[in-house]
Amino acid sequence: MEFAADLFSDLGRLNSYKMMRDLCRYSDETIFAIVHSDDGTMLKGAGAFKDALDAMGMTRWTYQRDNSPKPTAMPYWKLPDSALDNPDEACDLARRALAHL
Repeated sequence: MEFAADLFSDLGRLNSYKMMRDLCRYSDETIFAIVHSDDGTMLKGAGAFKDALDAMGMTRWTYQRDNSPKPTAMPYWKLPDSALDNPDEACDLARRALAHL
């Protein structure tokens, strides 16, 4: 929780809510990121920003249900390692995500 607060601290006042084993980050009432217990920190993609995330080579979060023949893609992309080590980069990406939500 502290890591996510530090990483996005330049975005101003944010809220965090636990959802199962994960932590959801909100700006006002808009969820823009998830800190997933297994898959790390991810940003929500919407609109044209989804294409931008793919173009940057970011990995989309998918999971596979036991009874499903193929994975389900969620609207979240994993932050690159460079952004996890650089709050300026992480906040820039988060601002871009929020602009499309």
